[in-house]
Amino acid sequence: MKVYNSHEIKNIALLGNDGSGKTTLTEALLFECGQIKRRGRITAKNTVSDYFPVEQDYGYSVFSTVFHTEWKGKKLNIIDCPGSDDFVGAALTALNVTDTALLLINGQFGPEVGTQNHFRYTEKLHKPVIFLVNQLDSDSCDYDAVVDDLQSIYGQKVVP
Repeated sequence: MKVYNSHEIKNIALLGNDGSGKTTLTEALLFECGQIKRRGRITAKNTVSDYFPVEQDYGYSVFSTVFHTEWKGKKLNIIDCPGSDDFVGAALTALNVTDTALLLINGQFGPEVGTQNHFRYTEKLHKPVIFLVNQLDSDSCDYDAVVDDLQSIYGQKVVP
């Protein structure tokens, strides 16, 4: 097993509302980094993150899943957190042990109530946030409008 120096390790919490694409992003990351041979699909009930029967039955994450991969010589430890407000404790726990939050925004809907809640938690814990506008391939996605909304809510620190 490769040994990493602390500056080579990045700990990231994946946050976002239900349906923002956290688990799908997890599959894409693992696939692109060569950790898995094919991407799982939520509808096929074969994702790396959602392996509990209750998650497969409901089609959304109930538990956080920790996974790791390597990218450009850096070890990435990523926690895929459930998006439902019912499981907010999982997001808070993940934020306490990670360096950064990757906050996914569903490009079809823009910032939602859960987005604001997750952002507040990151502020309280002094964690940097990276917004990722997801689902850009949807016909109803308006990237520019989503960025405008993010800037109006969170200020000019939001950079496209």
